[in-house]
Amino acid sequence: MSQGPSLIFDKSSLESLNLDEAVMMDNFYMSNITPLFFVECLADLEKQLRSNSTPEQLVGSLADRTPDYQAYPNAHHMDVLLGELQGRFDVTKAFERIAISHGTNVRLGDRQGLVFKQSKEQDAVERWSRREFLDLERNIAKKWRRSLTTVDFDAMVTAVMRHLGNWRKPKDLPDAKQIADTIIDFLDPEWILRFGLTLLGLPNAAEPTVTAWINRRRPSLRKRFPYFVFMLTVNIFFCLVLPTQLLRNVKASHHIDLAYLYYLPFCSVFTSKDNFHVQLAPLFLTQHQTFVHGNDFKDEMKKLVAHYSGLAPEVLQTGLANFAGFPPDDTSFLTTRLWDIYLPTWREVRDRPRADPDPIDNENLVAAMEKMTEMPYTPSPADEVVEMDELDYVKAERQIYPRKGRWQRFSNEQEARFERRKDGEPSSA
Repeated sequence: MSQGPSLIFDKSSLESLNLDEAVMMDNFYMSNITPLFFVECLADLEKQLRSNSTPEQLVGSLADRTPDYQAYPNAHHMDVLLGELQGRFDVTKAFERIAISHGTNVRLGDRQGLVFKQSKEQDAVERWSRREFLDLERNIAKKWRRSLTTVDFDAMVTAVMRHLGNWRKPKDLPDAKQIADTIIDFLDPEWILRFGLTLLGLPNAAEPTVTAWINRRRPSLRKRFPYFVFMLTVNIFFCLVLPTQLLRNVKASHHIDLAYLYYLPFCSVFTSKDNFHVQLAPLFLTQHQTFVHGNDFKDEMKKLVAHYSGLAPEVLQTGLANFAGFPPDDTSFLTTRLWDIYLPTWREVRDRPRADPDPIDNENLVAAMEKMTEMPYTPSPADEVVEMDELDYVKAERQIYPRKGRWQRFSNEQEARFERRKDGEPSSA
């Protein structure tokens, strides 16, 4: 099974891909589906289209292309921030990894694990692909469209800069980022902590957070609250550049585009066609992360489709998971170069001799996993932070289409085993 670099895409990138290309993306990348992507899709339900398509058809088409094989919904950025403030989450340990929430702690004897059921967002995408939409979702879409009319960037800039004081006008976007960093590093840290939590929408968290921070002898905010500092930097930066001409044609919907930046710590690769992201995202990525323009990503997926479509029919019938479990050796492929950066040992794994799986061992593993899933919820102590690497197992449940577009994703034998398991019959999967 492929894994691939962790990837965040926005709606603009997914819209540019056809279904066959989207399946190829799902095969070679581990997609981080941000909550904002669902918001963008819901907003399309209220769009007035000039084409003959309906909004339902538009959203359904997006749902068809949304990754389902190697896709995980990221926790909402406010939940991540609260987790950090309360000492339950360390972004430095999750860097470039998807921050998955809503897992259920389960135990089997002395073995501890997490089971992630399919999220309500994943359920929604599955329904949307069938062109089924709930009234609740339609109402959310209407509220979202109305909320855009209330966005007042001028008022936000005025309020923020009134508190921050007079700072020189940035000469370019990198300079604005540097000024934002300077503001956070050189103003009084206690004041920054209170001001930032209010700006980010958590004024009630300020007092307990500051008290706990003081009790810890006032450590550096960047070390103690790195995700808070990251989010605050994004917002201060935006307020610095809005009064200038460095960003043109700023629209109310850009506050969602801005919020995409909050999720950058949780990916290795970010791709977008949106000019707003093209300008800003590279400023907030580390040197180890990669920004790929949506046009370049589209060209890469098209190239991969052409490469694998030329294989013999008998090879294609073995399924993508088998004949394309790893990218091509040819480093002219962007995907191959990204795997070389983020999974540098993938060729060794590919070339390592693998023994045929023991059907009995497989049956025992499946039975054990099912038993663990059925175990009652076992909450961890309130002060216990369990890291993923410390668990004995992690299980993620999801619905996957075995065939999508032109691609058969698994062999005929694997598909038959999946069907037998779904029907409750014994299988060796």
